[in-house]
Amino acid sequence: MCIDLDLAVQADSAQQAQKLLNEQIFDYVAQAFSEDSDHAVYLLSRRAPLQYFAMYYGIKWLNHAKRYFSYETAMPMSFARA
Repeated sequence: MCIDLDLAVQADSAQQAQKLLNEQIFDYVAQAFSEDSDHAVYLLSRRAPLQYFAMYYGIKWLNHAKRYFSYETAMPMSFARA
């Protein structure tokens, strides 16, 4: 999902979704400048609703926190001295 232009794609894998989204963004920008040049400013400044921004950054924060607080990476430990 591109929240800056309010575009979304659906695919079977993350790589395929990234590829499709890149193509869709390229086509959207090209079309905004070619056919709808009078409306290009409106089309290129169109944003997703605020709830999508909140949801995107909330998920991004949760993924970061999950990696930060996970036990996948070794925690630095010092040995106790007797």
